[in-house]
Order: sequence, then C-alpha cells, then structure tokens
Amino acid sequence: MKPKSSLFSLHPGRRCDRLLQEIGAQISAELDLDRLLRLIVRRIQDTLGFSYCAILLMEGRDLVIRAVSEYPEEIIGKRIAWGQGISGRCALSRKEMLVADLSRCDHYIHLGDSIFRSELDIPIVFRDALLGVLNIQSERRNAFRRRDVEFLRLLGYQIGVAVQNSLVLAQMQLVQDIGLKLVSIARPSDLFALIVADVRQRLHYDTCAILEAREGQLVFVASSEEFPKELIGMKIPLGRGVTGRCALERRMVNIGDVRLDPDYITSGIEGIRSEIAFPVISDGELLGVLTLESRSENAFAENDVRLLSILSLQVAVGMRNARMYAEIEKLSVTDPLTGLYNYRYFYQRLGAELARAQRYQRPLSLVMIDLDDFKKVNDSCGHLFGDRVLREAAQAIRGNIRRFDEPAVMKGSEIDIVSRYGGEEFIIIQPDTGLEGALVCAERLRAVLSERLSRQLGMPLAASGPARITGSFGVAAYRSGEDVEALIRRTDMAMYRAKESGKNRVMAASDPGEPGGAGNATSRSRETGLPRRI
Repeated sequence: MKPKSSLFSLHPGRRCDRLLQEIGAQISAELDLDRLLRLIVRRIQDTLGFSYCAILLMEGRDLVIRAVSEYPEEIIGKRIAWGQGISGRCALSRKEMLVADLSRCDHYIHLGDSIFRSELDIPIVFRDALLGVLNIQSERRNAFRRRDVEFLRLLGYQIGVAVQNSLVLAQMQLVQDIGLKLVSIARPSDLFALIVADVRQRLHYDTCAILEAREGQLVFVASSEEFPKELIGMKIPLGRGVTGRCALERRMVNIGDVRLDPDYITSGIEGIRSEIAFPVISDGELLGVLTLESRSENAFAENDVRLLSILSLQVAVGMRNARMYAEIEKLSVTDPLTGLYNYRYFYQRLGAELARAQRYQRPLSLVMIDLDDFKKVNDSCGHLFGDRVLREAAQAIRGNIRRFDEPAVMKGSEIDIVSRYGGEEFIIIQPDTGLEGALVCAERLRAVLSERLSRQLGMPLAASGPARITGSFGVAAYRSGEDVEALIRRTDMAMYRAKESGKNRVMAASDPGEPGGAGNATSRSRETGLPRRI
C-alpha cells in the first residue's frame, strides 16, 4: 500500500479536529467495543495516511490485539507479553515509544508479510489505569513527527474513555445478568455453571470456579470448561492452597505469581501464573469461595478486586438460595418421620434405574421389608414408642447399605436407595446388584433388626419373653422386559411369603408359575395391586 501524505502537511488543524469529533461521536453512539475499535483504526488509517494501525488491550499482564487495519484478521487475539516488543515496552513504561528505523530495533516483533520501517506506540490510559496500546506503523522511515505524537496522545485518551466505558458497561451488564439468573434459575448446579461461564467469558479471565464450604472443607461445585471435569466434587481442607487459605482467614487472597506460593494447588491447567480468591460470606457464615486464575503474572488489579467483591456477594445470594432450594427439594421427596425417601421419590427413581438396567444390561434388585407384628408394638407401648421404632429401624437399615463413602461408589457403582414404602414397610433399590448380592444384604439387615435393634430400644417384656423387633424380607431381581409394577409385585409377594413362613426371615421371589410366584394370585388379598403407602 502506498502511504498517504501526512495530515499535518496538508491541513494541520481541521482534519485533526474532525477526526477527534468523529471518533468522539462514535464513542457515544457505539456500544459494542470491538466494532468501535475496528471503526477507530480504519478512520485513523484513512485520515492520517499511515500504513498500519492496531489497538491492543490489556488482559492481565498481556496485550491482546483487538482491532487492526491493513493486516490479516488472523492476528486478532494474538497476545504480546508485558514488556516484550515495542508495544510491550510502551505498556511497561506507560510512555510513547517512537522508533524511526525498525531495521535497527532488535526487540521489534514482526507480524505478517508487510515490511514496515517505523513505528509509534501510544499508551491508552484512563485515570492512571493502563488499558492498552495504540500501535501505528509506516512503510516509510522517520514517518512520525512530534505533532503526530501529540495528536495521537489525545486520540489515545479518547480511546481510553471508550474502553473504560465499555468495561464499566460490561461489568454492570454482567452483574445485572447474574442478578437475573439468581431469581430465575432454581437448580444450583445450573446457576453456578452459568455464573462461572459468564465471568470467564465476559471478563477474559482464564479460569473461574465456585467452591462450597461443607463440614470444614471446600468442595468444587462449578468450574469453567478449562478445568478437568474430574475436579467437580474435589475437596480441599480449609487452610490448604489459595482457596483454603482464603476460606480459613475469610479474606481476599491475591497471588501475583503462583510459582512462588508453596501452598498453591495446581488445577492441571498449563501456564497459570496468578490466582485470586474471594470468600463467599452471608450473615457472618462462610458459604464458599469464588476463585479465578490467569496465565499472566499480577493479573488482578484494583478494578478486578472491586468487581469480584460484588460478584462474591451475588454468589453468596446464590448459595443461600441453593440451600433453600435443596431443603425444599429434600422435603418434597423425604418421609418426615424417618428421614428416608418417600414413595414418590422411590417410584421415580426405580423407573430411572430400571431404564438404565434395560439399556446397559445391568443387574438390579429390590428388597422389601415389613416389620413383624408392629401393631402389637403400638398397642402395648403406644404410638409414640412405635414412631421411635420406625425411626430407629430406618436408621439401622440406612446405616447398613452402600453409602456415599464406600469404595464401591468410587468405582462407579450406584448407591442403594432406601425409602419408606408405607406404614411399617421399607423398600431398597439396589442398582448393579443381582439376586445373590441382594439376598446377602437382606440377611445382614434381618440380623441387625433382630439382634441389635430391640436392645437399643429397650423393648419391654412380653408374656412369652423379651419383645423383639424383627422384619420379614422379600427380594426380587429385575428380569429383562419387566416393568416397574411387575418387579414391585414380585418383591411384595416374596415378602408376604416370608410372613407366612414364620416371619423374621428372607425370601426370594419365585419364578412365574411356581407356588407363591407371580403367576399365583391366591396367597394374598392385594396381589392385583400395589401395597398401601403414605
């Protein structure tokens, strides 16, 4: 491209004023920062006649090319480290950098195929905050005069106003959008995932994550997509790492270079250099931590701290709402007397587990429990004591099945799901468990009820000796093609056969056509329907 004549050699004042007015008008009218920056670099080049113009903005301690003229669009997004090249040195010193002959500059960074001879870099500053660099190059040596520097300095200030306005608008929009999400999204996992994605993408940080405080630990509950998915659920003790220290001390922790912090816990993402963590606190209670990372050193400045302090308050509201949502959700699926899941949840979960067993050809079993002679307990000891028996029986069952902390779960197996089925009846869904395994579990539970529960409760003496709490157990394994009702019915009938056979025992479901099997509908008055439930 042939260079145009210098603006100042033709019309020393009028064109400059007009350019400043035009850019000022565009700054007032254009809300999209990238579109505005593209307009600015084109107007600078067209008006001043230089060969190349670019605007680079600060992201952490890097300069990122956001707009260029007369250059391949592929360089948009390219990063130049703080202090590197002419633009990097301009940012570091916050002073204009004028190089009359680039062939004699050993730190010049050449991009693309064009050959430039001179370069001028102007820092873009707003109220002492460095926002970026205005970079102009020419194919001529000694292309820039002192008047060019003075005029472009004014232009750099205008660009700084535009960038600052855009940053403030983006921050306000982010805060507003997150506020709307807080009142419109009920499920915590969805809410926190959207928050970290918004913060990461709109503010150009490298990572963002939310950790929740639970029983003296921090638990990863949401992270931006750069994090390995395996981190979700990972626990960090209070006091460990940047986030743990933030939680323990309940203060913001800003680490400029994590390589110098002996407590830093790596996230597995290469090149991370700085991290900032904010405690999430509501009414004096620590709820969690909001943390962000950057590949630039000393990436988080005063403006970041102010914004993130606001965002941490919003996350606190989200966590409070999440606790309320979880409590409401728990109440909707929980039996109020025993604390076990209720029939509604059991039926929904069994349908899901049955579908999974069908699709992946996995085993699935049901165990149904009916406390023996429970009416006698109510009649002789009163209903309050009967309620206590139900609560203790529920806890005994729940404490002797697979739980979250068992190795089987860590290997990918599902947990057992125990529900109150109705009255004095309980039912257990056992994913990935065949009939033999379910019978072993049922026998263990039978022994627990018979041998330990009565002693724990201090059962009164009966006419025939010490009263005991026992249970009759029915067990059935899923058969290919079987629906929910059929599986429940076979389990129910097996449990009733245990009752008829003397109680305090475990019975497996019979095959269809055998006595007491699914083909025999004479052994119980309610084989044609499901047992009553509450």
